[in-house]
Amino acid sequence: MTNTSPFPTLFVDLDIVRSNISKMNDKVKRNNAEFRPHFKTHQSRQIGRMFRKFGVEGITVSSLKMANYFAEDGWKDITIAFPANILAADYYNSLAAVCQLKTLVISEKVVSQLDAQLQNELGLYIEIDPNYGRSGIPVSDHERIASVIKAIERSENCNLAGFYCHAGHTYRARSKKEVEEIAGKALGQLALLKKVFPEISLCFGDTPSCSVLEDFGPADQISPGNFVFYDWMQVEIGACTPAEIAVTMKCPIIEKFDDREEILIHGGAVHFSKDSAQNKFHTSFGQLITPELSEENYLQNLSQEHGIIHCSPGTYNSFKIGDSVDIYPIHSCLTADVMRGYYSIDGKILDHMNKSVEAF
Repeated sequence: MTNTSPFPTLFVDLDIVRSNISKMNDKVKRNNAEFRPHFKTHQSRQIGRMFRKFGVEGITVSSLKMANYFAEDGWKDITIAFPANILAADYYNSLAAVCQLKTLVISEKVVSQLDAQLQNELGLYIEIDPNYGRSGIPVSDHERIASVIKAIERSENCNLAGFYCHAGHTYRARSKKEVEEIAGKALGQLALLKKVFPEISLCFGDTPSCSVLEDFGPADQISPGNFVFYDWMQVEIGACTPAEIAVTMKCPIIEKFDDREEILIHGGAVHFSKDSAQNKFHTSFGQLITPELSEENYLQNLSQEHGIIHCSPGTYNSFKIGDSVDIYPIHSCLTADVMRGYYSIDGKILDHMNKSVEAF
């Protein structure tokens, strides 16, 4: 991977991206489910178009801004996987005029307040919390779920799109077995929910669950996102192998510190984000790519522009000031977002929702 830039640069291997899409698409088909991938990871029209070749028609995004960006590229079935914001009713209304727009709701109050401000039809998923604790109605609270269903059915401008569930607590797992246990419990609870409401579709999808499991149980729709790139956190979780990571940060070596065998790179929180992963050895912000990946070689600390890499003695001595290092980011979604663009491995600029790649 070549890079003439003296600044941190994010590269994407489109062959790996295509392979990751193909494998997930095949798994979704084996489960007789609908593939509604989350586009928040790549945020790129060019990469989004790759999904069309696999027959994908409905997509998931994380914001109104992102929904508009992909609607302008011809996507007609878009879910905003974030609870509805009644202050943004005019924006929902405008976008719902040009595509089949859906979003999430948790309460009757939001349904009624949103409905009163709409002129165009908006699909509503009821967000279900599988004991993750972020947002949504607890999966076992069938009475509250039923009340929100009735509120949607009473509305004039909203329709019930289904249940939406993100088992984000799988990101705390550090083995396939742990993912299977967490996801299996969540799907078991969702199966009970489906018995109570058998006619309502269920959309399920976090990357660890969708990567590790072969059977999605009661899920009718699958919406993972991170799988398109993967990252070092997913390796730590057990959701992928290093060979499946499609993104690499290339950063210049600014200085070396012989007394502690650490390397200073230009590559900080404004490039990688401040996300980290904890394993049994240390907290890491990224994995240094070497011929033989080692726990000793990792991005140890970040400030705004600075990155400190901890090295084994042999690895430390193999680098000199002015070289560049390749690093697997911990969380590719956030790294792609803060970098605001990337290059293919042959040096072509890929588009990004925020803006195109600049010189620095």
